[in-house]
Amino acid sequence: LRAFLFKRMYRHTDVQRMRRKSAIVVRELFTIFMEEPGVLPDEWREAAERSVSDDLRARIVSDYIAGMTDRFALQEHRKLTDPQARA
Repeated sequence: LRAFLFKRMYRHTDVQRMRRKSAIVVRELFTIFMEEPGVLPDEWREAAERSVSDDLRARIVSDYIAGMTDRFALQEHRKLTDPQARA
């Protein structure tokens, strides 16, 4: 069963492609939020701006991203990176 699942599901080409795309989205969101905390929602922005170190800011940004649903993360990424997307 394990070999079957790895071959047909976990390592399936489509799954690997989606996993790669997801990693890119998360990485880009993290970079944007670290560099521009002003684009975070108010509560998260205030916490990020008050952070006394880059490590603490990274933790705050990571926690915010971790709480996102897949759909919301994709929508936010599109808003922040696609010039034609509505803000």
